[in-house]
Amino acid sequence: MTTMTTRRGLDARDLPDKEQYRLGTILGIWAASALPMGLGLWWVMPTFVAPRMETPGIGWLVLATAGLCWQAVLALWLLRREVRPFTWAGLRRRLWLEKPRSPRTGRAGWRYLWWAVAVAVGYLGLDMLGLLQPLNDAVVDAFPAIAPPDYALIENLAVPEVVGQWWLMGVLVVLILANYLVGEELIFRGILLPRMRGAFGRLDVAVNGLLFATYHVHLVWQMPAMLVTDWLYAYLTKRYRSYWMGALFHGLDATFLLVMFPLAIGGVIQS
Repeated sequence: MTTMTTRRGLDARDLPDKEQYRLGTILGIWAASALPMGLGLWWVMPTFVAPRMETPGIGWLVLATAGLCWQAVLALWLLRREVRPFTWAGLRRRLWLEKPRSPRTGRAGWRYLWWAVAVAVGYLGLDMLGLLQPLNDAVVDAFPAIAPPDYALIENLAVPEVVGQWWLMGVLVVLILANYLVGEELIFRGILLPRMRGAFGRLDVAVNGLLFATYHVHLVWQMPAMLVTDWLYAYLTKRYRSYWMGALFHGLDATFLLVMFPLAIGGVIQS
């Protein structure tokens, strides 16, 4: 079977040069995604929310979810402007909503999603070993002002005040959908990545990882490690020309949340 690669090294699914974003557009979308999250954690929370709540971690959970929902609205607005007519076929082409395709054989199939799972397992192992944590610790030690507030640490939600608050599971479901499917992931790998080649050429994957890492101003204490690893999301997505590769790799994070939240709300675990 022949592959779908052109002489320029592009895949037949790649958007043409005339549809590529300019640098200013890319940075504008990045800022529209990052600034609300950063302002939420570093200004709205300490100024308006934390002083008025017994459990400010709940406030941050709701506020962060709202920021991710804003990204979903932003993504929809961008797509309605760009995809004409606004059809499933148009969205599938624009966002690489296709089966993953082997870069070697050109064959498409859902079985390639297992590569996303395998990379995610390796990534989890790296995280559990804490090999990159010294990078984070060194930066926080150098700049104590960026140390995480207590309410920003998800483990601090396992407190007695959360027990029985099952409505938080509804917030969690919205957060997961907006984070891993129609908001954050859709912005960076669905909307930005396919249109970054015009501005960055073969560096589009690396720059997408850089933008994704620095977008996390609301997790700035984790940013040093993210600068090392966050290119993986874009790499998987572009290598297989499928949005679902990056989305699955990213979304496997939700497994931890779906296990720990019910245990915390049920009072099984406490911090």
